[in-house]
Amino acid sequence: MKYEIEQALRVKSLAIDVMEELMKEDRKYEVQELKQLSELFSRCICDLVNVYSNISEDHEMTLKGTVIKAKIGYNLMKAETVEKE
Repeated sequence: MKYEIEQALRVKSLAIDVMEELMKEDRKYEVQELKQLSELFSRCICDLVNVYSNISEDHEMTLKGTVIKAKIGYNLMKAETVEKE
């Protein structure tokens, strides 16, 4: 599988995990927390568009950064869940 596809699928997987966490009804979210998540995943979308439209010069580095942003978003969500329990 192409590296770009693998990385995009990794971002998708993390985004789905975050969506599932957000849909849990037993949890309330702070506005700041949701703003941070929105910013991180918006940046991921921008990065992916740049890669797939060939705007990005270094696809590998862009995709690595994109996956890192998605992981940060996921970890932020999981950390907040643990703190609230």
